[in-house]
Amino acid sequence: MAVGLRIKYYGDSSLKKSNRPYKFQLDYTSNGKRIREVINDIKVLPSDTKEEKRQKKELVERIRSKLEIELGNKKEGLISRQLLKGDFFKFLEGLSKKKKENTRNSWIGVLNHLKEFHGPKIKFEDVTTSFLEDFQDYLLTKVSANASITYLNSINAGLNYAVKNKIIHENPYQFADKPRKEETNMVFLLENEIKEIINTSFFDNEVKNAFLFSCYTGLRISDIQQLDWSMINDNGINLKMQKTSSSLYIPLNDNAKIILKNQSHNKSKVFNLSVHGSSINRTLRKLIKQTKIDKDVSFHSGRHTFATLLITSGVNIFTVSKLLGHKDIKSTLVYAKVIDEVKDNAVNKMPNFNF
Repeated sequence: MAVGLRIKYYGDSSLKKSNRPYKFQLDYTSNGKRIREVINDIKVLPSDTKEEKRQKKELVERIRSKLEIELGNKKEGLISRQLLKGDFFKFLEGLSKKKKENTRNSWIGVLNHLKEFHGPKIKFEDVTTSFLEDFQDYLLTKVSANASITYLNSINAGLNYAVKNKIIHENPYQFADKPRKEETNMVFLLENEIKEIINTSFFDNEVKNAFLFSCYTGLRISDIQQLDWSMINDNGINLKMQKTSSSLYIPLNDNAKIILKNQSHNKSKVFNLSVHGSSINRTLRKLIKQTKIDKDVSFHSGRHTFATLLITSGVNIFTVSKLLGHKDIKSTLVYAKVIDEVKDNAVNKMPNFNF
């Protein structure tokens, strides 16, 4: 599909054209409409040398040739030039509205950082590998490596969706040098600490029982929030995990059954909890303050506790992985590593004797 190229002069029209600056204009047809598009990034000045004018004309010819290919692709149902000029930020905002609360917060966070880094608007065609690497460097000055990875994963997901919907040819983030995940301290509870929580009177038994239930089932806060009685039978729980949308079956141990019995006053949902995870965590921290536990406990510590209790009880790592709903055994192996460290610390605390 042919693309015409015209010269558009600027400045004082009374001057000779050789004394006036000009830009190039693309002339083509798309969807039955004639479009005249000025290439604003390239401007030829009267003061330019012959070589400078030649280089600018070469750049324009490349743009024209690329447009002809893109228009041909569009005719075959491939990538549209007009889509490439779409607002990437608006695209991400639209996707974020379809996400669940916890995930949506991550998308909103990365959008705020993107706008602070670049400005209020950016076209798809300007989201290049180098742009993403520069943004990545910027993020690392604002948040931790792990937080930046979470944000970049949101961008990556958005770009993959754009490829799937034929807005862009390929995801530029796949070629970027990515930050490495940092090791973080995994907070989990020991048996005596769980018993201390059980024996501590607290004003909000819904949060207390929900956390203890996580310790005995490994369920995330999002899964416990949505847990209703129809998902539970005499022997276990059948549910679709909120985070991964994967189906999961968890057998119920005696401790979990006791907690369910204590929650029988609720008719629909098993636990009457706030829809906001941050609110639940604030209440949980108030509970921990009433104990002697000196750890930075969050609701996710219940999931860590479940895994570490299983491993210390001799359950093999593959079974633990299945109970947690992990798709990759690598995600579970971190618990075995933590248990090894606990064992090493315990042995090193033994008194030294002189022989």
